[in-house]
Amino acid sequence: MKVFICGITGSQGSALARLLLPSTPVVGLTRNPSSASAAALTSLGAELLPGSYDDASALASALAGCTALFLNPMPSFTDPAAERRDGLTLLAAAKAAGTVTRVVYSTALSVDAPEKLPNYDPEAYIAKMLSQKRFLEGAVRDSGIPHWTILRPGNFMTNYVGEPALTRQKDLVFEGVSATAFARDTKLPMVDTATIGAFARAALLDADNKFDKQEIGLADELLTLDELLAKLGAAAGRTLTARYLTDGEVEAQKMLNPMIGAQVMMRGLAQFVDVDAVKSWGVPLSSFDKFLEREAALVKETYDVKNKTA
Repeated sequence: MKVFICGITGSQGSALARLLLPSTPVVGLTRNPSSASAAALTSLGAELLPGSYDDASALASALAGCTALFLNPMPSFTDPAAERRDGLTLLAAAKAAGTVTRVVYSTALSVDAPEKLPNYDPEAYIAKMLSQKRFLEGAVRDSGIPHWTILRPGNFMTNYVGEPALTRQKDLVFEGVSATAFARDTKLPMVDTATIGAFARAALLDADNKFDKQEIGLADELLTLDELLAKLGAAAGRTLTARYLTDGEVEAQKMLNPMIGAQVMMRGLAQFVDVDAVKSWGVPLSSFDKFLEREAALVKETYDVKNKTA
């Protein structure tokens, strides 16, 4: 068996690669083979080739001899069609390789029924992103690749550390306050990328076809933002709090800030996952506490703002 991992140097792809190696060969494309993340995976035995999904020859070379595909194309703020285009390109290349018999696609909670989200606006950025993923879910089902699994993860724990936190959570990192459109009682379905990797690995190595043609919502646990920030603050050695925007503030900001509109819709995200059902698959789950313990050094580095500028 050999697995092509889309986004192999990203948080999901690298988590999967580390779980598959060294017993299962993995390959992926990267625009920067000399990056620290690429070098770390190469040292573990991953095969990283230079190239992008627009490079047909590089993609064909990487997929040669692969028997499985982990599909995880990234959305683009500047090119709304990029995710769909990349996903279709990868599926077509996998089919053309002639050896790929299994695909695992990681999408997002609510992709199957986004209209159930509160204040759903089909013209909002987040809604258009979900639409791209929904289209690709259909493409996976109709691809002709015999075995497929769709994973729908919730709110990534990695959003609160490292570069994602520094770019999307600046007020939290630098001021210790998260201004949010979540409600105080909103339950966030938190998921560790290690859990996504564990489910993807189980589905890819699925000798009994237990995961075949299954669509699985993923979350390790449900936390309110106050609960999340209390745990994160304790790990960071800082007091981190939430400021809940009023309805008026939300209305004034959501058209200018797509994250505000996304947070309003995410108030209903927990309806799409049952943690007990996730546990029933027999794949070991993580937790936010386990994530913070594993990433303790990165948590401290992220929230130590003495030598940072906003």
